Amino acid sequence: MATSTKAKAAMHQQYSHRTHRLCALLTLCLVLSACGGGGADEGDAAATAANTTPLPAPRISGVVGSLLHQQTFTVQGSHFGSKPQAAPLRFEDFDTRTTGAAPASFGYTNYGGFGGSTRVDDSVAFGSGKSLKHQGHFGAVSTNDVEESFPHIAVTGFSTQELYLSYRLKFRTHGGRMVQLKFNRSGMEVAGAHGSPCYGGKPKYYSSYYPDGPGVNRYSSDKRLTSVQGGIVRSDGSLDEGWAGEAKMGSGTVLAIPEDTWVQVEEYYRLNDVGQANGEHVTWVNGNRQIDRHTLQPRDAAGQLLNCSYLVVGMDYWINPSSTDGVAVWYDDHYLDTSRARLVLANAATWAASTIRNPQVASQWQDGSISATLQRGGFSSGIAWLYVVRADGSTSASWPVTLP
Repeated sequence: MATSTKAKAAMHQQYSHRTHRLCALLTLCLVLSACGGGGADEGDAAATAANTTPLPAPRISGVVGSLLHQQTFTVQGSHFGSKPQAAPLRFEDFDTRTTGAAPASFGYTNYGGFGGSTRVDDSVAFGSGKSLKHQGHFGAVSTNDVEESFPHIAVTGFSTQELYLSYRLKFRTHGGRMVQLKFNRSGMEVAGAHGSPCYGGKPKYYSSYYPDGPGVNRYSSDKRLTSVQGGIVRSDGSLDEGWAGEAKMGSGTVLAIPEDTWVQVEEYYRLNDVGQANGEHVTWVNGNRQIDRHTLQPRDAAGQLLNCSYLVVGMDYWINPSSTDGVAVWYDDHYLDTSRARLVLANAATWAASTIRNPQVASQWQDGSISATLQRGGFSSGIAWLYVVRADGSTSASWPVTLP
């Protein structure tokens, strides 16, 4: 049967539409290939919806300005996205604080708690300068007792669906033993929650490091932190938790932390959209993912928002009876923001290989330009690499810079 003129025209139109779509897809592929090899931020970006077109990765094209510590510089490029508030919610390196000062004297919330003391310390720091030291109390020192200290020091006064945080940490036992290092608690304050409105609040994200991992005697003499345990408290009070290395905790791998060694802790929390299981919890130590979860459902109402985040939570520890110094934890370079969009100074030419990732304190953020104050802590003179992480978690390829 002969095909009618109208039918042929319709077929030609349909073929043209398919050809147009194919060309568009090929063009997009070429654009993405030219964007410098960026990728997801080690799994902290949720999976892209099937019916959306991925954006080109962020791309750095140049750097101008001084690369001296605490000096302003500008990164130029494209596809950086938007960040309504360029500066982080909080950045503190403690260097300008009075030695011995309590964190409540310079803006942190002290919920009270008990045990030990937390003060600015000028004897230990990451790189140089000062840090915040939590010294555990001695209590009833014996060969059997495990002590606790809960200083409960946090940042408050904000309200957000997501948080990104980074800080340096190291611990020292002086012959004792770390049993549990309470790592981070971020959530929603609830009045009357056992006298600790953030620690006892819900919904809440939390994580801790243990020296022995799951299923092992916690009083073992092994002083390495060999496993992270964390999870969420849902708005109804139910728990969803697990250990690094377990399938339910995502693709995280266990990383031991030696005593008296600085490490960088990073966490990303996102509350779910109401009615959906798309909340996120990602934890890194020195760039190594410990927790990598993206299908959480901690809240059930839009008014439930993150409004508190701890820097110092506390620890469980065993003290050597002959010790004259006890157990201590130091914190430095605390960065907290309501977006994971950030400019990062790192120590490797690939994101995955970077074990030091210094978030830079931005003062201006546009799609093609970011200005920031250089935070150089831990870097000596020589080559380092800059990365841009967009709010959706996409990461640029590295841009090498020479630090004087």
